[in-house]
Amino acid sequence: MHYIFVINGREDKRWIADEVDRQIRQLGSSLDYEIYTTTGAGDGTRFTRIYCDLHPNARVCFVACGGTGTLNEVASGLAGFKGKSLALLAFGTTNDFTKNFPDRDFTSLQRILSGTPRQIDLIQVNDNYAINVVNIGFDAVVASAANRMIEMGHPKQAYRFGIFRALLTARFNRIRVVADGKRMNLSRMLLCTVSNGGYCGGEFHCAPRADVSDNLAEVCLIRPMLLISFLGILPIYRRGEHLDRRAVQHHFNYRQAQHVEVHSRDLIDLSLDGEIVSGHDFKIDVLPGEIQFILPSIVTMKKRFEPIIDKCGEIIDYLMSSPDIPKDEALQFKIRLSIEEAVENVVRYAYDGGLGWIEVGTELDPDGVMLTILLRDAGVPFNPLEREDPDITLSADDRQIGGLGIFLCKQMMDHIEYKYEDGCNVLLMKKKVA
Repeated sequence: MHYIFVINGREDKRWIADEVDRQIRQLGSSLDYEIYTTTGAGDGTRFTRIYCDLHPNARVCFVACGGTGTLNEVASGLAGFKGKSLALLAFGTTNDFTKNFPDRDFTSLQRILSGTPRQIDLIQVNDNYAINVVNIGFDAVVASAANRMIEMGHPKQAYRFGIFRALLTARFNRIRVVADGKRMNLSRMLLCTVSNGGYCGGEFHCAPRADVSDNLAEVCLIRPMLLISFLGILPIYRRGEHLDRRAVQHHFNYRQAQHVEVHSRDLIDLSLDGEIVSGHDFKIDVLPGEIQFILPSIVTMKKRFEPIIDKCGEIIDYLMSSPDIPKDEALQFKIRLSIEEAVENVVRYAYDGGLGWIEVGTELDPDGVMLTILLRDAGVPFNPLEREDPDITLSADDRQIGGLGIFLCKQMMDHIEYKYEDGCNVLLMKKKVA
C-alpha cells in the first residue's frame, strides 16, 4: 500500500508536518509514502482528484493530516473513485468526525497502519461534499462569519463574532427544508443539520442516532424560538438528549432521509464540515458506502466521566481494571500511585473542584511491551511537567510546597508526555509492562 499524507499547509499548522515526520521516522524505512502540503483552500481536493485520475489502478491510502476541513477536502477528492482509501491523523482544532469512533486512536500512525477498512457514506450537496455534517441556518451563519474573521487575521475573536452575528441575524431564517419529499417546516427555521456523523461544532451531539454506514442522513430541524428558549434547550442539544426529552421535543423536527432539498429566496450559506457554499437551492444526497475509511486499531479501554467530582476513586478503579495491566503487585503499585496523582491534579487544577469531565483509557502497543495511560480533560490549561522538581535532599519543612506527586510519577513511569490540543489537556503516561 502506498500512503500519501495530505497536510494542512497553513503557517500556524506547521507543527503538524513535524509530528507526521516524527511518527514516520519512528516506523523506520519500511513505509512506502509521500507527503503533499496544501497551498490553500480546496487544494487538498484538487490534488486528490488529479492523483486518482493519473493513477486509476494504484492501491493508495490518502491520510488527511489536520482537522475536519482537511478531512473534508481529501474525502471530497475521493468521491467517485473506487479502490482508494482514506485515513485520518487528527491534529486539527476540531475533529468532530473522530467522535463517532470513541474507542479508536486517530493520533497514532502506527494504529492507522494496523487498522481495518470500513465503507462509510458521503453526503453530496450539489457539486460539493461533506463527510460529517451539513449545517443550515444559525450554525452556518456562525461558521461563515467566523471564517471571514479568520481571513481578516482575527482568529481568536472569530467564533465569538460568528455567534454574535448569528444571534442578531439568524434566528428566524426563511429557509424551507424537504426530506424525502416531506416538508420539515413551513417557511422559517432556526437551524437544521443533515448529518452523517453525530457531532458538530466541537461539542454538540447534534445527531445522537447517526450511523456513518447506514445509507441515511439524520435530519434535525429546530423551529424558530425566542432567545431565552434557545438558551434553555442549548445544553440539552449539546449533550444529544433533544430527541428523547419530551419537554423539548416540540422545538424539533427529526427524520432520517436519503434525499434532502433546501430552498430559500435569500442567498444563504451552508456549512459543509466547516467549508462554506452559497446559493438559493441545494440538493443533498447520501452516497452509500462511497468512501473506504481506515479505522485505527482499537484502544483497549476508554471511558468518559462527567462530572468528576467525588469520582476520583471510581476513575482510578476503572483504569486499574484494565486487562493491559499485569497482575504484578509491585508494578500495579507504581501504576496506581501515578494514576492517583494525575487524576487528583485534574480535579485540583484543571477544574478547581471537579465540576467537569475527564476521559481516561489504556492501550498496549502491538508488541505487548509498553502500556499507555491516557487522561484528557477540557479544564484550564495546566502542564504538570512544567513544575520544577522538588529538592528531596531538604527536609519536609524546608521544601517548597507541591510538586512531589508529579516528581514521583516521573520516577515510577518510563515516560510522561503532556500536550494541549482541541481545547483539552492531554496527559500520556507510559510504562513498560513486559
